[in-house]
Amino acid sequence: MRGGDFFYTDEEFECMRYDALLCKDLGCDGVVIGFLNRDASIDIKRTAQLVEAVYPLGVTFHRAFDRCRAPFEALEQLINIGCERILTSGQQLTAPEGAGLIAELNKVANGRIKIMPGSGVRAGNVMELAAQTQCKEFHTSLRELKESSMTFFPPAFENNKENNHYSVDTEAVKTMKNVLNALL
Repeated sequence: MRGGDFFYTDEEFECMRYDALLCKDLGCDGVVIGFLNRDASIDIKRTAQLVEAVYPLGVTFHRAFDRCRAPFEALEQLINIGCERILTSGQQLTAPEGAGLIAELNKVANGRIKIMPGSGVRAGNVMELAAQTQCKEFHTSLRELKESSMTFFPPAFENNKENNHYSVDTEAVKTMKNVLNALL
């Protein structure tokens, strides 16, 4: 995995293809992918190649969708390719901010593909997000920044943000589980 955009070299694509096929061989439930062209349109060719390669695994198109230029055109393309779901924040930084577009996408999708809000989804907003969007599946990392427990750092690394790390907030997971159980 690398940071940055979702326009990949041939070598990067082949690495992801290898990993996706490994997931299939290992019996995973599905894979999550996202490929764009230079112009921010969906890379239909590569997406279709991976959907076909990992079949019958489900394929989720990740938040690369939030960087695409034409979300409703992309929605139809991903349905036609055979993706199972789209993970999206509604082309905003967080799903609550993008709830309007998420709701529109879910309405247009009309059950042909699952729309899964993600980014900024927390126990305190998931019920409202569900009501606004009519979505049934949600993605959350529930992570928090933890300060390092180390007592010594060389001078060059004192007060360095890299000393800290992200960790799953177990209390937030318990709270989210309770809220989601109430949703069901």
